Amino acid sequence: MPNKPKKWIAALLGFVAQPIAMMYVARITWAGVYFFASVAIAVIGDFYLHDMELAVLASQIALALTCATHAYRVAAKYPDEQLRPSYSRWYSLLGTVAAFVSIVFGVRAFLVEPFRFPSGSMLPTIPVGSHLIIQKWGYGNYGSYGLNLTHASISAPLNRGDIVVFEFPQDRSKTYAKRLVGLPGDKIVYREKKLFINGSAVSTHVAGKHVDPKSQVSTPRFIESMMGTDYSVLIEREAPAYVATPLAFPFREKCTYFADGLSCDVPAGQYFTMGDNRDNSFDSRMWGFVPADHIVGKVLYILR
Repeated sequence: MPNKPKKWIAALLGFVAQPIAMMYVARITWAGVYFFASVAIAVIGDFYLHDMELAVLASQIALALTCATHAYRVAAKYPDEQLRPSYSRWYSLLGTVAAFVSIVFGVRAFLVEPFRFPSGSMLPTIPVGSHLIIQKWGYGNYGSYGLNLTHASISAPLNRGDIVVFEFPQDRSKTYAKRLVGLPGDKIVYREKKLFINGSAVSTHVAGKHVDPKSQVSTPRFIESMMGTDYSVLIEREAPAYVATPLAFPFREKCTYFADGLSCDVPAGQYFTMGDNRDNSFDSRMWGFVPADHIVGKVLYILR
């Protein structure tokens, strides 16, 4: 039976799956080189050059064409009588792809997952377009790429001051990230731009101004301290303190709205969140509580 790799298959694999193409033509070292090159382009493009999509796309196409040509030439020169190693056979290639996909999906579904933050609601803590690394293990909402595998009770700690990622209660297909300020059983009061939890004011002090790098508009910045966590919030003193047109939501009767803010008693199994950009955040003040089974995970790192 002919053992020589087919040139057209090598070229096709080189264009769509560079490491697999090199395995197919029995060049395992080159498979590693193309693998790390592909990962490097993906990471650089995703985390650092998200405003240069064309440059990233050009790099990916160049790598694909280079590998397709490389794999084609190796296949063309492959000795007719030389046996190909077992890792280059179709069953090994298929197993490699299946193993890689399973590992990537498993890590994203159960352990950690990247999440790109598109809005300014968490300024200055999370700049627009930043990437968040989320801890998922222990928060019970396991899945990735839009596929939910299973749900379990939350077993990992959630503390006031944490930044949590969750499915938006009004539309679970959308994912939000906000500051967790209210746990089940807490009484949250936000009046005259001041936050109170269970009757105690959250420690706040002035910390200068935040200047938007694009518009150059400056906003007063404050430091809040909650459960040993210090973080910055933006508060526009001239913005109205009342909550305009809150939505209808479950347990709406637990919240009372005033001319200068609101008061909410957080029900069992629910959480209350707010954005750090207090006057420019669509959060629990408007749409209510976050059910426990909507929590996706807790933010571990912010990559700017």
